[in-house]
Amino acid sequence: MERQIINKRKRVFSLQEKKNPKAVFARRYVNHLVPALSKINMNKPSSQINSKTFEQTVKHEVDMALALSAREFAWSRFLQHKLLSPPHEDPSYSPKILETSICKQDGTEGAEIKKKLEELQKLVPGGEEMNMEEILSEVGSYIVCLELQMIVLKSLVQDNIS
Repeated sequence: MERQIINKRKRVFSLQEKKNPKAVFARRYVNHLVPALSKINMNKPSSQINSKTFEQTVKHEVDMALALSAREFAWSRFLQHKLLSPPHEDPSYSPKILETSICKQDGTEGAEIKKKLEELQKLVPGGEEMNMEEILSEVGSYIVCLELQMIVLKSLVQDNIS
């Protein structure tokens, strides 16, 4: 009989990695995040815990753990690249979605769809460099990973409170 872990909320996660991709992600995420947060906590004097730099460092590690935990997705590679690169903006940049078949549609419906896709493009890491088909295939995995990230972070906070 397969061993299973049951937590307080009655969620069941398989111990066999290939059986439950959500459990695999959660395990990878925790394995990346907890050591990074522990390292931050050890290196930070208690008087600076509320500083803006500390918050930015924690956010960076939370985002990096997300990127490292879902390497099989394009958005993850873009997020990791963004986190490791110095910040910059290219004002001459034009998104790929503008070049797709949506632009060929006439009327307000095509313009509305184009506007929504441009908004979606801004939300998904690397979306600006993806065409419509790529962004639509990546958005589902990105949303699932964000939901799982939220569950793991809530669980970590609850464990520290109790």
